[in-house]
Amino acid sequence: MDKRISIYAVGDLILDEPGPMEPYFDLCREELEKADVMIGHVEVPHTKRYLPSCIDIQAPPSKPEHLDVLAQLGFDIATVGGNHLYDCGPYGVVDTVEKLNQIGIQTAGGGATIYEARKPAVVERGGIRIGVLSFNATGPKLGWATSIKPGTSYIDVETSYQPVMDMPHSPCRIYSYMTQDGERILREEVAKYKKECDILIAAFHKGQAGKGPNPGWLCSYEVPMAHAAVDAGADIVIGHHHMLKGIEFYKGKPIFHGLGNFVTVTYAMTPGYNETDEMKAYMERRVKEGRGQAQYDPPYYPWGPETRLTMIAGFEAGKDGEVEAGFIPCRINNKGGVQVCSRDDGGQEIFEFVENLTKDMGFETGFCWDEDGKKVVVKP
Repeated sequence: MDKRISIYAVGDLILDEPGPMEPYFDLCREELEKADVMIGHVEVPHTKRYLPSCIDIQAPPSKPEHLDVLAQLGFDIATVGGNHLYDCGPYGVVDTVEKLNQIGIQTAGGGATIYEARKPAVVERGGIRIGVLSFNATGPKLGWATSIKPGTSYIDVETSYQPVMDMPHSPCRIYSYMTQDGERILREEVAKYKKECDILIAAFHKGQAGKGPNPGWLCSYEVPMAHAAVDAGADIVIGHHHMLKGIEFYKGKPIFHGLGNFVTVTYAMTPGYNETDEMKAYMERRVKEGRGQAQYDPPYYPWGPETRLTMIAGFEAGKDGEVEAGFIPCRINNKGGVQVCSRDDGGQEIFEFVENLTKDMGFETGFCWDEDGKKVVVKP
């Protein structure tokens, strides 16, 4: 068998709470340091040059030095193609990418131009080249990069509303789908960069976070988009946007539709801390939609209890492109830290949560614990 390396990936990282970041990783540090390649999604801009953009869910600037903990933990790659990277304007994009690069972390999904944003992050371990492409598939278009404007790499997704009955003011079915240009760009970019890598990972910031019929549901564009990436040559597909989601295999390739939150500490949506007119209006809308009263415990973790169930996705891969997949269950504790959970120490709840989400989507993925009860193995 060819030499194999371990690749770990975690979901959203929001390092915005004023205190030091290291304690939030204390209970998962030992596990993270086992990986040959470590990937995480940096969600918000880290800059001291604050030029707000006109986005209603405004992420305030996070301190650049808060990213240092990722280098200390051994993170190799940060995906930044998400809906908040442009919240502090062009400086936020450029400063975040430059800071990550300065501390030895390669980035994918954002840059000073669309050409930079579309380039993969590539690392080599044991003669195996691993590449990661990052795409923002949630909007807003204001944050997209162009040939002359900083921003994110993106996949264009449109939404159609179809009345369920032929009468005025009828409820609507909602359909979302990649545009023809969006799918063409995705397929071209994956096929182009797969030629340069032994293992290519496509990472998408996608779907809805907290809205919908049940936790972890998938918008109608998410599965076709992941399948298109595999069809074009991706060996692994990962998604993120605050919620764990189901896991499927397509043509033998693992697709983790949502890695959930990881360390996500911020006062961005806490009353008394971020009192812009836009944020007030957004929080009022959340209440009307039945998405909480904006009272959080702890106050710097502004998401619901189901988002505290999370994971470290783990892959074993080689030059042959064959990938074995699994995950280490984790839980976000009452202090915002991430704690690794074994089968006998809270991990079974996370196992069943992900398994049920997977079944609800009709995916026929198999789940079992490894012999030690510390890792969940997933198979087609």
